[in-house]
Amino acid sequence: MAYLIPLAQLGLHDVDRVGRKAAVLGELRQTGFRVPDGFGVPWQVLTDVLDGIDPADPHAVVERIRCTELPDALRAELSAALRELGDGPVAVRSSGIEEDLAGRSFAGQYDSVLDVRGADAVADALRQCWASAFSDRVAAYRNGEDAPMRMGVLVQAMVPAAAAGVAFSANPVTGDRGETMVSAVTGLGDRLMAGETVADEWSVRDGTAQLLSGSREAVTEAQVCEVEALVGRVAEHFGTPQDIEWAFAAGELWLLQARPITTLVEDHDLVPIDIEVPPGFFVRDVRSPDARAPMENSVFLPVFAASAKRLFDFTTGAPLTATTIGGWVYLNPLPDTMPELIRRSERIAELVAEGAPLAVVRRWESEWKPGFVARIRRLRETDLGAVDDAALAAHVAELTGFFSELHDVYFRIAGAAMFIGAELGLLAQELLDWPPDDLLPLRSGLVGEHMGAVVALGDLARLAAAKPALSAALERDVQSAVGQLRDMEPEFAAAFDRYLADYGHRTLRLGLTDPTFAEQPAMVLTMVVAQLGEPFDLADRRAVLARRVQPRRDELERRLAGRPAAERQQFEAALAAAELSAPIRDEKSHLAVSLWALMRYAVLELGNRLAGSALIQQPEDVFLIGLDQALAALADPCDLRPAVRLGRGQLNWAKANPGPRFYGTPPTPPTWGPGMAEPSEAAKHVMDIAAWTTRMMGGSPQAPAETDGISGLAAAAGRYTGPARVVGGPRDFGKLRRGDVLVCPETTAQWAVLFPSLGALVADGGSLLSHPAILSREYGIPAVVAAGDATRLLQDGDLVEVDGAAGTVRLISGSIAARRSEAAR
Repeated sequence: MAYLIPLAQLGLHDVDRVGRKAAVLGELRQTGFRVPDGFGVPWQVLTDVLDGIDPADPHAVVERIRCTELPDALRAELSAALRELGDGPVAVRSSGIEEDLAGRSFAGQYDSVLDVRGADAVADALRQCWASAFSDRVAAYRNGEDAPMRMGVLVQAMVPAAAAGVAFSANPVTGDRGETMVSAVTGLGDRLMAGETVADEWSVRDGTAQLLSGSREAVTEAQVCEVEALVGRVAEHFGTPQDIEWAFAAGELWLLQARPITTLVEDHDLVPIDIEVPPGFFVRDVRSPDARAPMENSVFLPVFAASAKRLFDFTTGAPLTATTIGGWVYLNPLPDTMPELIRRSERIAELVAEGAPLAVVRRWESEWKPGFVARIRRLRETDLGAVDDAALAAHVAELTGFFSELHDVYFRIAGAAMFIGAELGLLAQELLDWPPDDLLPLRSGLVGEHMGAVVALGDLARLAAAKPALSAALERDVQSAVGQLRDMEPEFAAAFDRYLADYGHRTLRLGLTDPTFAEQPAMVLTMVVAQLGEPFDLADRRAVLARRVQPRRDELERRLAGRPAAERQQFEAALAAAELSAPIRDEKSHLAVSLWALMRYAVLELGNRLAGSALIQQPEDVFLIGLDQALAALADPCDLRPAVRLGRGQLNWAKANPGPRFYGTPPTPPTWGPGMAEPSEAAKHVMDIAAWTTRMMGGSPQAPAETDGISGLAAAAGRYTGPARVVGGPRDFGKLRRGDVLVCPETTAQWAVLFPSLGALVADGGSLLSHPAILSREYGIPAVVAAGDATRLLQDGDLVEVDGAAGTVRLISGSIAARRSEAAR
């Protein structure tokens, strides 16, 4: 053959011809490992196609790849080689020359296409793999290096997997070489690699397999041990810890890929952190569910420490300070003494009398929000790769100042909205004898500019549903469809690009290390797929919401009619203020994560430049040092690798050693003492508002209606039965499908795009005023919050009944009590 090389003839000496993936699998097949048969396409074939094209112009390269006819001789060889494989489906996989190196893996950067049938389809898949070498994400990963035209491709017979997954011959987090980690899913493993499903997670030590999480449905313990033996043999063959992909088909175990573990933590990379607990009482920050990287702490902690006090501009809650203890973020509430509390209440009462809370909300609408939107749009237009180092440093400085300003307003506006909502709740209780459960659904929902992301996602789903070929392709394989959208449906591809441009540049949490929506197009497409059957319709959903709350509005009017005119006016003004402030909850978060995204992109550009100067090994290492340290090295180069090793070691140690929920003794609430001045009626009202808020935000689950179930707070009425889907965070968004019961720790504003697809919601945390409770009521989804350990007791696919009026969750087939007992053992 002039173009293709049979896999059986390839070995490690062929890396420079066909790429590391193909060469490694050829080596392993020759050694006797069960590797699917196939052939390699050398990178020189790509250079023939691109003859005369400048690789520095990636758009021209991709256009040439798409438009140039493949040589007839190559097409003939493809047909012959496919016949030798039995003319069955094949997997066409990119095999980069620089891929799977110990220091630079390129994992997930290049495309692969599965279940390809016929020579013409293989030729198209070949083009897609070549084109992926010149994508924007690969360019970013390369740190600005030119993209060499050296992309091999591997074609192999598809394995009809009953189960598949990955395995590590050593624990990649702790570095423990005595522990093998195995992840397994039913069917093909590509959904696991794409982040579209969650696997059963196993640990194997001394020949004993233990299920860490999941349903135990994909593989048996014996099969897990068989995988453990396979990855061990591969590691022994290459002399270094390995990460493999595997599959079981017809009872036989196949090896699909092998590469060194590029992020393996060595023993010396676990650097203990001295635990020094300052005097006082400290609570671990629930909004930081994991230890934060040094870069995140250097950016956010000073801002949080300076701005968080604005949350209490209009309430008597204890002001917070923030610090890290053992690598984890802790909050230190500083309660007032009673005289201080009275003085603060009097000052707040004066602000309230001047109408300050509502003035803050109006200023958000008229000044802050439009100003922030315009600044974010302008900053997003900065071409980070084109500016020099001094301009990049200036850009980061501008972002840092903006960061402080926005978060100061973030907490200030949150405090004002909290006061306004509490005032309405207290008035309803005092004037109308209405409990919060009856009042909360009256607050206007599905409003505000942040709804644009939700509406536009529904529009994408509507467009995709109108194109049967596209919707079928998306439902079949989202990951493969991502790279084919422009060829498959140019209209949808253009709309999808607009969506990512308009709404994709935001982080999935208040953090820097997670990719943005725009960096994960496949995840966004899975949310489109979830709505294909019934795209979100804002007008229809608002009409449903209006019909649902109309009886309560009628009851409100009836009760108000019997009150004096002054009280009616007071209540109506409070309701109007609450409706005006309702959109702020998600709008401020939407803008905050949009700014976090800009900061992430700027920090990654810093990483690109530091890695390009060999000051750090790879761009992502920049997250393991502080911002000042990175900027200083940009201006005055110095070797940052020791600092990176320290940052990585301490972060890994912190993740392996989470601190307790509390340090110290909770402070005693302030009490009255002899001789203290009586507060004014206005100050007492401020104190009542604070007490009402504390009561609503804390909330206590009601007693369980049955012994064998999960009980929590009844947050949104209704009853629904459907499959549970346990989502630990945004990384799991891709596995949700329409009608699922979302089971989660809690939700934030970034989760709003999921709600149109949900059947019901169960959250471990939350209260009647929490984000999941409010959104569930707005979308008419039965919800139970403050459920405690639902994410631990429920598993993906469990059929559950959620009763949002009773606050209970029942497992249709199985016993929650039995699972509690098993977990306790």
